[in-house]
Amino acid sequence: MRLFKPRKVDEGAARYVRGDAPPFDQKNEMFKRPFWDPEVRDLFQRFYKDKVSPKDKPGYRLKDQAVVNAAWHLESHFGCGVCGGRTGLYDWTWNGRFDFPRVPRGLKIDADDPAAVTRDMKRVARFFGASLVGVGRLDRRWLYSKAYLLTPEGGKVAENEIPEEYAYAVVLGFAMDYGAVACSPAHPASATVGLQYSRMAFVAGLLAQFIRGLGFKAIPCGNDTACSIPLAIDAGLGELGRNGLLITPEYGPRVRLAKVLTDLPLVPDRPIAFGVWEFCQQCGLCAKQCPSQSIMHGEPSTETHNISNRRNVHAWHINAENCLDFWARNGTDCSNCIRVCPFNKPAGWIHNLAKAAIMRLPALNPAFLRIDGLLGYGGRRDPETFWKET
Repeated sequence: MRLFKPRKVDEGAARYVRGDAPPFDQKNEMFKRPFWDPEVRDLFQRFYKDKVSPKDKPGYRLKDQAVVNAAWHLESHFGCGVCGGRTGLYDWTWNGRFDFPRVPRGLKIDADDPAAVTRDMKRVARFFGASLVGVGRLDRRWLYSKAYLLTPEGGKVAENEIPEEYAYAVVLGFAMDYGAVACSPAHPASATVGLQYSRMAFVAGLLAQFIRGLGFKAIPCGNDTACSIPLAIDAGLGELGRNGLLITPEYGPRVRLAKVLTDLPLVPDRPIAFGVWEFCQQCGLCAKQCPSQSIMHGEPSTETHNISNRRNVHAWHINAENCLDFWARNGTDCSNCIRVCPFNKPAGWIHNLAKAAIMRLPALNPAFLRIDGLLGYGGRRDPETFWKET
């Protein structure tokens, strides 16, 4: 529950666009490029193929690797959103059959009250396990122009045609564990990432099935099909931060995102603003603490680093080539930019009071930054503490 009210604004992700913003080709996304781009081909071997041996070092031992592998299991084998979706829990189709109870085929709810339908849908999304849920009209600029599927035979370009009847995007946020993220860049942080990816597949798949059961269409998606962050901004879940991530009022950047595209009549949420853009301009902690120096210092810009950045977007573009190179060297992913973000705080009235002040009194931002540092927020936690908590 939000203990302060962000401002409602008229523009969602379009506020960051300058000029034309054609749909992004998914093959240019950094996790796909090693499968086809000669410039980063070495990352295919180092990140996707090389074995990662345990180290005699806290956070990098075999038990740390085992919990990461377990956390990713549902996504890796029953979701596959990072590979392009369209299968398992992210399957786009449904055979129209209810397993239990065996409801007759062809039924459809009365959707003449979209506000009531929206309330029910959000209740179910949270019941299934989403930390956050918002609704936006589907802006087709955020759909991938082409899909890129990772198969056992390698990468494959696919069409990404979403019929016009899919007018809404239900965006789901999944909060990662605060203490595990604090261990970044060691494996406990990777484990909470993997766990939320597995939850993404579980909840998005179940929510799509619920919507289908109401007599409407639904396409569940993880990292596939469309860009999640602009859809989340349009759905009122947060703002764009310097670290290239969605910053939410509740959890800061400590969330993972899934979505369900649907023709179910819904009431869209309004986009929000709560001072993130102004705060990030003065902060820069994520850029200073990024081990690969992949995050921009200074002012936002439309200039891109490489084809993994989207053209004509006024933002702090991430050099994902450097970022993935560090992941390969680290033997696991990195969440330092989430860990050090001042918006990444556990729930509490003091932190909500600070967020409200950031929104209303941006002149105090330098003072909040100093206080954040004095109190030791954002520091790296000993990964061994992950195993000592009950």
